[in-house]
Amino acid sequence: MEEMGWRGPKNGVLLDMMAGDFGIIMTTDKNLPFQQNLRKRQISAIILPTNEVPTVVRLLPQIEEAIDMIPPGESVQLEMPGYDAT
Repeated sequence: MEEMGWRGPKNGVLLDMMAGDFGIIMTTDKNLPFQQNLRKRQISAIILPTNEVPTVVRLLPQIEEAIDMIPPGESVQLEMPGYDAT
């Protein structure tokens, strides 16, 4: 994000900026769909259980499937069986 000059903006402002360049974001923020209006921005979100690389690698098939089927303005939360983020 720093390369794009997006270091300072947060929350809705950052999503507004991203919506112009991206159709889908990936995040670990499970509250994002409840706190931000994704439909208004026409940006989708894939919610990951963690940003730990080994887990994300194991989730790649689910991530690819979500990318192919998620409609604009929606979110999908991916789960890793046996993974507890708490």
